[in-house]
Amino acid sequence: MVEDPVLRTVLATVREVAPGAEVKEDTQLIAHRIIDSLSLLSLVALLEKEFSVTVRDSEILPAHFETPLAIRTFLKSKGH
Repeated sequence: MVEDPVLRTVLATVREVAPGAEVKEDTQLIAHRIIDSLSLLSLVALLEKEFSVTVRDSEILPAHFETPLAIRTFLKSKGH
């Protein structure tokens, strides 16, 4: 069980946009094609709503969304 509440929410959100995918903390989301460009936009929208943040277009970089851990690090840089 994931103890970090931000990571737990990130994992749940990724699973919402990629139903049926087995997603763990270090799962390569883009490389394993769990998320594509369209689902990435959906993921960003859900994360913005869930965490009350704004993700600028310039911040939608593969490095920020490579794994759930990378997403958590990105969100923590935005104050979460």
